[in-house]
Amino acid sequence: MEGSTLKDNKDARRYELIANGEVVGFAQYRMSGDTVTITHTEIDPAHEGKGYGSALAKQTLDQLKANRQNLIPACQFIAGYIGKHQEYADLVASSKGNDRTTPR
Repeated sequence: MEGSTLKDNKDARRYELIANGEVVGFAQYRMSGDTVTITHTEIDPAHEGKGYGSALAKQTLDQLKANRQNLIPACQFIAGYIGKHQEYADLVASSKGNDRTTPR
């Protein structure tokens, strides 16, 4: 969504989507080395249906890609987003040692 930005709130262990100066959604995560497990995503009910969920997923995945991190999509929303946007499939860590199956 245009005009929104992603902030990594490391203290809360979540990526926050900011729009008009307020947090409209977040993606909760766990870190293990260079692997990020997205465990839950949530959009504030007052902002649902405005495209913020897709913006949160896209910006989060773009940041992981830019940082060359692996991803375990434990959240159904993120897993579904990747299923529809195969350009992010290479982020998903394999089940063997949490390494990607293809090098970048």
